[in-house]
Amino acid sequence: MRIVQLVPSLDEGELAQEALEFAVELARLGHDSAVISAGGALVSRLTLHNCQHFELPLNQRRWLNGRLHRKLRQQVQALDADILLCRGAQCAWHGAQVWKRLPAGSRPRLVTSVHQWPTTGLFRKRRANAALAQGELVLSASDELAQQFSQRHSDTAKLRTLYRGVNTRELDKNAKVSGHWHHRLLNDFPQLEERNWLLLPGPIGPGRGQEQFLELLAVLKQQRQDIFGLIVGEIMPGHEKFARTLERRAETMGLSEYVLFLGPRRDMRELYASARITFDLTGDPGAGQRSSGRVVAESLAMGCPAVATGGTGIELLKRCFPQGVVTDAGTGSSVSRLEALASVAGDILQQSGPLDFSGFSLTETASQAVDWFNDLQTVSCE
Repeated sequence: MRIVQLVPSLDEGELAQEALEFAVELARLGHDSAVISAGGALVSRLTLHNCQHFELPLNQRRWLNGRLHRKLRQQVQALDADILLCRGAQCAWHGAQVWKRLPAGSRPRLVTSVHQWPTTGLFRKRRANAALAQGELVLSASDELAQQFSQRHSDTAKLRTLYRGVNTRELDKNAKVSGHWHHRLLNDFPQLEERNWLLLPGPIGPGRGQEQFLELLAVLKQQRQDIFGLIVGEIMPGHEKFARTLERRAETMGLSEYVLFLGPRRDMRELYASARITFDLTGDPGAGQRSSGRVVAESLAMGCPAVATGGTGIELLKRCFPQGVVTDAGTGSSVSRLEALASVAGDILQQSGPLDFSGFSLTETASQAVDWFNDLQTVSCE
């Protein structure tokens, strides 16, 4: 099967990274895999894994762009694709404009993908957002997004939830953490020795959970002295002052011996494997952000218990590790939410329950998508 993805660009970012991983996995499974985008830093990694890339400015926000649509139509026809997968509202608009002008008997099947939750609402009265519903198959990144779609569109038979899979060949829980890595980390940070590491990965900035994490550490250290928080991630552009304020706040709260700001790291596999709990607090109702679930998925793939307060992370936990669901995160005062979070974390530290990540590896999710693509091809084009 020849599957062509439309992506705004292949610069760094969750959407570009997901498109890259999916394309590479499709190629590994024996399919012809291609991406059309405005280019970016990830193109070299894409082509390195037997995938094709064709550059067109799909990141342009000019909706009535006859020149772009003509070039895109020619490219899609030249590729003779079986599936045209349009990622996001912008590419859904460009893809739908091209697709409906192709001969019905020879055009690919149109698939659209809803991958994030816009802060202004998912389906505003804009042509680009409406284009998401034109897919013959609509892939939603979470059940929550799928529910929003079903509330606005009656044709829900074409709607499927496809979580972003984790590459378990890179995040292999069965691969041992080298003693050299562990020894080097303890040499750099001797305060970590004989402590239970609590991990908070993600960009540092307002609404990303770091402030709530410090409050959690302040509560937990009153209950046990062996915990240690690790905040991992780069500072979001323009939020350097926030990061400095966060570090000063940690000192004021008496957490100097209970938390480290490690910055961006390339050893997340080892950190997941060595941590007792990974936290995803982006989904906090008061934060103004929603979790994509990526941190939870990676942590669970490595066999590390995870805790989340909202977003897609909650959906994954309900299926894989129910003990990590903070049921009262969306109700009550901030104090009661913190107490609920501390209670869940304390229970896991005391005794972690069963964890089952089956069904969410990249190989499994890509294979599921291919099955849906095959089913779609058996249905006659209208």
